[in-house]
Amino acid sequence: MNLVDIAIIISLAVFAFAGFGKPLVFELFELLSFLLAFFFSLKFYNLAAGQLKSVFSLPHSFANVLGFIAVWYLIEIIFFLWVRFFSRKLPSVENLPGEKFLSVLPALLRGFVFISVVLVLIGTFPIQPKIKSEVNNSKIGSFILARTYQLEGPLKNVFGGVAQDTLTFLTVQPKATERVNLGFVNDRFNFDEKIEFAMIGLVNKERVQEGLSPLSFDPALREVARGHSADMFKRGYFSHHSPGGNDLAFRARALDVSFLVIGENLAFAPTLELAHRGLMNSPGHRANILSEDYHLIGIGVAASEDYGLMITQVFKN
Repeated sequence: MNLVDIAIIISLAVFAFAGFGKPLVFELFELLSFLLAFFFSLKFYNLAAGQLKSVFSLPHSFANVLGFIAVWYLIEIIFFLWVRFFSRKLPSVENLPGEKFLSVLPALLRGFVFISVVLVLIGTFPIQPKIKSEVNNSKIGSFILARTYQLEGPLKNVFGGVAQDTLTFLTVQPKATERVNLGFVNDRFNFDEKIEFAMIGLVNKERVQEGLSPLSFDPALREVARGHSADMFKRGYFSHHSPGGNDLAFRARALDVSFLVIGENLAFAPTLELAHRGLMNSPGHRANILSEDYHLIGIGVAASEDYGLMITQVFKN
């Protein structure tokens, strides 16, 4: 049990305490209101975002978040007014045996949904890798994440643009020229050969499932990949191009690596699983992994206890 587990337990206790002693029917309405607001916000935020963009000329990513919040509050207000209007016609359940204890159950469920959303946001978006690692090492947190990760897609649609606009990226598209400032430099890392070969195994598993031949390990490509992962950590950037403008082709030739076709994927994540899933969910990176042009691969993983895994995948013909 770590600090994340303790925080989850405390949060659930707060929700339970807030629901304790309340009329059961109203606590059930609170739960229903919360779930409906969450569902409709994910479903219709884009409609509200479109109106906000046209009226206030807001950026698309910011409008999405405001649209989500606007729909949420609208549903909450409508539901509140509906309950107030019909509350006098509802049967009384105040004398149910053990009602003050039963009211804790819907409160706990509301807390579980809230915590699930927070954990998915932490696991999905660019947040300090050490925090992500704490979540993944948490017994309760990892249990919840494993069962609620289907929320990743919808939440990314709403909040992903803002995360990319305001925070560092966990990955950049292949052949992209942008460079992200990590906000830190780090020389406390080791190259993790075990993770490197495990990732090659994951890559080849994806290729075999698509009817493609597996890639062969090339130690020279690994040296190219390791050099770039180390350089990004040491100089505090995240990009296919170094601060001096050197790209993959330059780095490969500098180590006497010959090629006709060469490609690169980058990922910065707390765990191998999250890094691989993120790359496979990105069309550009997935295309590199499943390309028929490549036959060799080398992966360099710079592993830092404080910041996570800086990963470079290099492919060539």
